[in-house]
Amino acid sequence: MHAARPLKIVIASAGRRAHYIEWFRSALSSQGISGEIIAMEYRTTSPTFGLANRNMVAPAYNSPDYSDFIRDWVRAERPDLFLSLNDYENQIMSDGLADELRELGCKVAALSPFAQSVVLDKYRMAAVLAEHGLATPITHLGSHATLVKGERPQGRFVVKHRFGSGSRGLQVASGCDLEEAVTESARTAIGKHGTLDGGKVDNVVVQELLPGTEYGIDGMFSLDGSGSLLGVLARRKDVMRDGDTDIATTVSADRFVPAMSGLGDLLKPIGPIDVDFRETAEGRPDIIDINPRLGGGYPYCHRAGADLPAAIVRTLAGLEDEPSLLTYRFGVTTARREDFTVVHEDVDMPVGSR
Repeated sequence: MHAARPLKIVIASAGRRAHYIEWFRSALSSQGISGEIIAMEYRTTSPTFGLANRNMVAPAYNSPDYSDFIRDWVRAERPDLFLSLNDYENQIMSDGLADELRELGCKVAALSPFAQSVVLDKYRMAAVLAEHGLATPITHLGSHATLVKGERPQGRFVVKHRFGSGSRGLQVASGCDLEEAVTESARTAIGKHGTLDGGKVDNVVVQELLPGTEYGIDGMFSLDGSGSLLGVLARRKDVMRDGDTDIATTVSADRFVPAMSGLGDLLKPIGPIDVDFRETAEGRPDIIDINPRLGGGYPYCHRAGADLPAAIVRTLAGLEDEPSLLTYRFGVTTARREDFTVVHEDVDMPVGSR
């Protein structure tokens, strides 16, 4: 049975990932569901503004006006789903605002305060995952770099921001230059509240560099907050550029399902999350990062036949699950490319020619 009224889906802070706007619009059409995709950004030149059914300019997530604006807008518009692609916006959502919006009838793809505190802090995340039997590299604070170097002088290490988003501050270092890498990463590291914090080395974490292949995994969880895992999509990261996947190949997700199910039990995600794994020397996939949102790597599975946006809109519309939407072809290699979107056109300007 279709939704009693047209769906309203807000996709906030998509920025350059404007393809998500297109894919959600296509999902409504392909599933025969009436509705609109609303792009919410603080910049009127965001690429999403050229692709959505409707655009909404909102205060930036770190503005003092942000929470009041979102609360009032949701109360007036009554959207069905609020989905942000910005880690820091999701952090604000998880700190009480998401629950307020849910009371207004809007589903919000954001974690609980406990779960958000786990994924926000990579040092704490490693400890909590280990406590719950989920494999992850041993993680040290930047201030322990000397101790780590002493224990493994010939080792290779990953240095990254403790509270960072994406691959900011990421460096690979040997034992001899580990402390220098920590100091350098700390210069741009942010603190717990999302602002630069004076180069403190404990805003950086150190992990042993795992030698195996890296994988990006998308988990789709129930929108009811139960943590029920509905599907898992996987791709091998073949080529990286500036910390992002440039070329990837789809693979079977079977070996990642137990860990993703365990994350569902622990974090109770709502909707999609993006998790990075890397293999140990023994071939065991360890969790190295968790992004509680639609990630930048999902398109590799979309191009191989998955349609996660369609699975989401069907759920919102009250339709039966369609498992085929979360299946895809293995062995499909896809390369990232750039595109261009017209976001504004002055119709009063004359047409030019040579």
